[in-house]
Amino acid sequence: MSQEYSLRVSRIKGKVWIETTNAILADLRDRWFTLLLDEARDCSVKEQMIVVIRYVNKHGELIERFIVVVHVATTTIACLKEAIDSLFAKYGLSVARLRGQGYDDNINSRSRLKRDGKNVHFYHYYHVEIFCEVIDIILHEIDSRFSETTTDLLIYMSCLNPRNSFSRFDVQKLVRLAHFYENDFSWNERMLVEQELETYIDDVRSDERFEGISDLGALVKKMIETMKNCVFPLVYRMIELALLLPVATATVERVFSAMNIVKIDL
Repeated sequence: MSQEYSLRVSRIKGKVWIETTNAILADLRDRWFTLLLDEARDCSVKEQMIVVIRYVNKHGELIERFIVVVHVATTTIACLKEAIDSLFAKYGLSVARLRGQGYDDNINSRSRLKRDGKNVHFYHYYHVEIFCEVIDIILHEIDSRFSETTTDLLIYMSCLNPRNSFSRFDVQKLVRLAHFYENDFSWNERMLVEQELETYIDDVRSDERFEGISDLGALVKKMIETMKNCVFPLVYRMIELALLLPVATATVERVFSAMNIVKIDL
């Protein structure tokens, strides 16, 4: 293979990569998103971080897209934070739209430090402590325990489950859930959400189009299909936020397993 041919192929790959990334960012727009990060080493034993974004698109579909491989000098807190800051700046991503992160065990184990006797993670910088607490605890579920706050959060989120005709739906718990998201629900919206929840549950339980729905992903799609996301915007916002949080280890590990395919070829 000639050097000229190799350079031509490299340029074509570069153009395809740019167009693909731009298409992903155009689909993301100003929606909320989650970061999924995996640490690995390339063939030259250089540290690198694989970045995937997770978001709900305009059709109500939960999307996970590989964005980039970032080479880092080390996996220290400062270095990883600097790499993520640069990533946000390069792609025009907004920290204000970030709603959580998932990390593989290597990054988690290397991104801890002690301050005043407490564990502190570098991603506290992004002001999503509640989400990060959930992710961190579940990724370390073998030797960690749920805090009272985290347990409450998970219980409240489970009330959105549409399985068995929304049998776990609980208005008061979901009102409390809205208070966890103070940056995403204004004071007025938190006062109005109870009434909207009551109207919503009566509506969907009486609508045969919502019969048989058993997961949040299908529920979001059906709400968009029936325009109920516009009728019940506060409820839809809750469901979207719940979908973004990769609270199950299986969710994060599935993404990281897919990343292995990429890492093999790098």
